[in-house]
Amino acid sequence: MAKYKLKYDKDACQSNFVCTAVDPEHFKEGEDGKAELIGGSTEDGLFVLGVDEDGKSAAEQAANGCPMMAIELVDSEAGETIAP
Repeated sequence: MAKYKLKYDKDACQSNFVCTAVDPEHFKEGEDGKAELIGGSTEDGLFVLGVDEDGKSAAEQAANGCPMMAIELVDSEAGETIAP
């Protein structure tokens, strides 16, 4: 199990693409004009992706940089929100 979990609410996205700029490993611009979480699955209406320690910094920047607060980084073990 990944140490961290990225949660992305695509419905809240307003296509600012801060996430794709700071974390291109996990986010890309989708054909619908909104960001996509690369390799993510759906869980409770959100797109979710496990992130390891190597991807934590960029994922945290994406979550903190999203002006719509559509991205959350969570510690999988503790269940605590790391960002935003």
